[in-house]
Amino acid sequence: MKHAPFSSGPNIEALIHLLSDQDSRIARQIHQHLVDAGSDALPLLREALKDCNEPPLATRIRTVIGDIAQADVERHWEALLGTSAPDLDLEAGAFLIARAGDPEVETIPYRERLDGMAAELQPLSSGTPRQIVHAMNEYLFQILRFRGNTQRYYDPNNSFLHRVLDDRVGIPISLSVVYLLLGQRLCAPVAGIGLPGHFLVGLRTEPVFIDCFRQGTLLTEKDCVRLLQNHGVEFDRRYLEPCSHAQILARMLRNLIAVYQNRQEMTEERRFRRLLTALENRENHPYVH
Repeated sequence: MKHAPFSSGPNIEALIHLLSDQDSRIARQIHQHLVDAGSDALPLLREALKDCNEPPLATRIRTVIGDIAQADVERHWEALLGTSAPDLDLEAGAFLIARAGDPEVETIPYRERLDGMAAELQPLSSGTPRQIVHAMNEYLFQILRFRGNTQRYYDPNNSFLHRVLDDRVGIPISLSVVYLLLGQRLCAPVAGIGLPGHFLVGLRTEPVFIDCFRQGTLLTEKDCVRLLQNHGVEFDRRYLEPCSHAQILARMLRNLIAVYQNRQEMTEERRFRRLLTALENRENHPYVH
C-alpha cells in the first residue's frame, strides 16, 4: 500500500531521526515514507548522512537514498522502454544503468563531456569511414589513453559509463559504448558487434572490426574467427551482425548481475535484474515497439 508522503522539511527531518528506531517494523515503515517522499527527501538525507556518527543509521540512510534513486531510475527506464522508436536510446539507457549503480551521479555533465569530445574530433573526422575510425582511434586510445582494465576486470565500475569516462578504463562493452556514442555524434557508420566473450565495434560499410579493449586494434573477419576459437566458441557468421541498442543494454546488465552475484551483493544484483527483466519483457513483446 502506498503511504502518504511527508514532503515538508521538518517532517522529513523527523522521519530521518526515526530511522534509528530499534523496532525493525517501525524502521521499515519510516523507510517507506521517506522513499515515497522521493527526490524532496534527498537533500536532507544527504545532509543527515554527512553528519551521521552512528554506523547503523548511516547504513539505513544510504539504503533509503539508494531506493529513492532506484525508483526514479525505474520510472525513467519504463519511459525509455515505452518508446515507439525502432530501437532504444543507447546513451539514455547506459546512463540509467550508471545511476542504478551510483545514485549520486549527475549525468548531464557527462553528456556534455561526450559533446565536447565529439567537437574536438570533428575536424579530424572527415574522409572515408576507415579514415574516421583511424581518427577516433588515435583520439581515444593515443591522446586520451582509454584502455581495457586488465587489473580489475570484474570491478562493477567498469560497466558504469560515467566512471569509464572519468577513469578512462573499462571492459570491452563499456569502452565500445563510448566509441558508439561518439560515432553517433560524428555520424560515423559504426555498430556494436556482440561476439560471445568479447564485444567489438564494427564498420557498417566493410568487414572491419575495432577492439576497444585493446586500444582500437583493427580486426578482420579471420581475426574474429581466431578470437572466438580462443574462447572455445565455434564461428557463426551471425555473430558479426550489428547488435541493437536493446541487446547492448541487456548485455551490460547481465555483466553487472554476474559481477554482483560473484561478490554476493544481492541488493545490487536485484536492482539490475529488475531492469533486465523489464527490458526482456519489452523485447519479447515487439508489438509495443
